[in-house]
Amino acid sequence: MSGQQIPVEIERLVRSLFQRDARSELEPLAGGASDRWYLRMRGPAAREIAGSDSLVVMGVAPGLLHALAAYSSVQDFLQRHGVRVPTRYLEWPDSGVHLIEDLGNTTLTEALGDPSVRDGLHQRAVGLLAVMHDVKPEPGDPCTALRLHFDEGKWLFEFGFHVRRWLIDAYYGVIPTPGERTVLETAWRWISRELAAQPRVFTHRDYQSSNLMVLPDGSLAVIDFQDARMGFAGYDLASLLWDSYTTISDDERAELIGLYLSERHVGIDRVEFDRLLRVAAIQRKLHDVGAFAYTAFHRGKTSYLQYIPGTMRVVIDLMESVDETRDASAVLVDLSNRSGR
Repeated sequence: MSGQQIPVEIERLVRSLFQRDARSELEPLAGGASDRWYLRMRGPAAREIAGSDSLVVMGVAPGLLHALAAYSSVQDFLQRHGVRVPTRYLEWPDSGVHLIEDLGNTTLTEALGDPSVRDGLHQRAVGLLAVMHDVKPEPGDPCTALRLHFDEGKWLFEFGFHVRRWLIDAYYGVIPTPGERTVLETAWRWISRELAAQPRVFTHRDYQSSNLMVLPDGSLAVIDFQDARMGFAGYDLASLLWDSYTTISDDERAELIGLYLSERHVGIDRVEFDRLLRVAAIQRKLHDVGAFAYTAFHRGKTSYLQYIPGTMRVVIDLMESVDETRDASAVLVDLSNRSGR
């Protein structure tokens, strides 16, 4: 909602929750590709509740109240285990509204564009990820994410939803031949089995530069974690190292992979980890292009279409580097050519 007026129904809802303080200043904040909305609140209520000049009001539509419940569960879990996340002050579950800490405006995406501060940021992001992946949940931990898994069925669902429905059907607008469909589905099943067979850790599920905030002291905080679930650790690392919003050289990527492995001491062969990481990156980038198409065509946020061509070039390069996905990469190239995109 950044740069736009606050919808009347949202402002009315927020004002009703703060009847004792009608003087609060409300500023719309960008919500990215999510279904959530965010406002920055300044004024006496912010100072009383947060002890600072501002806080963030986060909300969802009535049909998505479960998303805020998941947010609270994961936020509590990460905070208990020393991962820096926004503090949650108050919540109105029936209204779909939370009050959370204002971490400022500087995402890792933006900070990486400033040569004067970018040094060491990716290293810090990898270090924070290693901490999160090394969390050992206690038996009976109530965090909802611990009961959700990236198993073979979940991976296959994502291919069907993001790739078939939104990339091929909606964005390309072409119908694969039966032979092409077989090639694609064979690759999707192989990727899903490979990733599902790996040891699982707590995964953020969207660990990219737009979901990491750079704080005034240079440290990082994690946001947008409500979709977390147990899965292959390389998925989060691939999300960061093949981020659609930033550019990392091959040499820097190799160094960051080495840093991650040294931080976690996972005891896996580097060659094998690199292979699995490429497989995870293929899945992640195909998820991204489908999500960009979904956000554009379903939610009307067409600015995300600009990221599809560049992300698809990354996908094709990755798929061509893996024997089991090389034929599927050729099919995707042909579908793109037939669509004219």
